[in-house]
Amino acid sequence: MVLVQSTSDLKSIGQLICSVLLFLFVLFLAYVAARFAGSFQSNVLNKRSNIQVIEAFRLSNNKMVEIVKIGNRYLALAVCKDSITVLSELDESEIKEQEVSLKPIDFNSILDKIKHEKQEKNKSN
Repeated sequence: MVLVQSTSDLKSIGQLICSVLLFLFVLFLAYVAARFAGSFQSNVLNKRSNIQVIEAFRLSNNKMVEIVKIGNRYLALAVCKDSITVLSELDESEIKEQEVSLKPIDFNSILDKIKHEKQEKNKSN
């Protein structure tokens, strides 16, 4: 009777391990799919395109104003749920393009800053 109990326990542990490994594999596949979809939809493809969204401002849930560069022309567009309306054409001198710089985050400097602030707070008390 004890022998049957131990094999049943081993079988349960084996099923648990297989389930965890299967879960990790599915999680990995989801990560790979998300990375692929993200790179496909990113601006990497849009850099070769003649159409580029410069800025978008949400007015409500389904209404936006966008500044779009099409070729060498800048347009202000009203984008609604079922329609897009050209508001005006803008001169290039009117556009202030924001530079997006993705610098890596330095967690050590953030932690040092927090430690420094905590030390200053402790000194003042």
